[in-house]
Amino acid sequence: MTMDFHFLLDSGAKGVFRSHLALPAIALEAATGRGVRVVAVRLAAIRDKNAFLLAFAGAAKFPAHFGRNWDAFYDCLLDMDPGDEGILVVLQHASGFARAEPEEFAAAIDTLADATDYWKEQGKALAVIVELEAPGLAPELPEISFRAK
Repeated sequence: MTMDFHFLLDSGAKGVFRSHLALPAIALEAATGRGVRVVAVRLAAIRDKNAFLLAFAGAAKFPAHFGRNWDAFYDCLLDMDPGDEGILVVLQHASGFARAEPEEFAAAIDTLADATDYWKEQGKALAVIVELEAPGLAPELPEISFRAK
């Protein structure tokens, strides 16, 4: 099933989704314009867990004492301020990391999915879009698309 990006924003859907295309800047601006906190994590050159955690920590402005492991990553995701409209995390160009370290990539996705579940229980929105070149890199994730409105 493919979900549309505008539906995601309109519905307040939560979870982890994949996109085979990079989300255009206008889509991220639309989210920001609605009061959604956008955390864009650039992963084009990322090929391992440590580099992923450092890139995410920088983009999300994790505290300096961030422990650089999956437990600390999860804890920091739960400490993020979702504001009134929630958080949209975009893992930009994630294919290289997914191919180079499939187990660590899966751990990252699982941790993010657990955090979306937590925020859902709190009545807050956390949505994650993973930009991947091929659906086979994360076939379990529902596809999301972008269309001009």
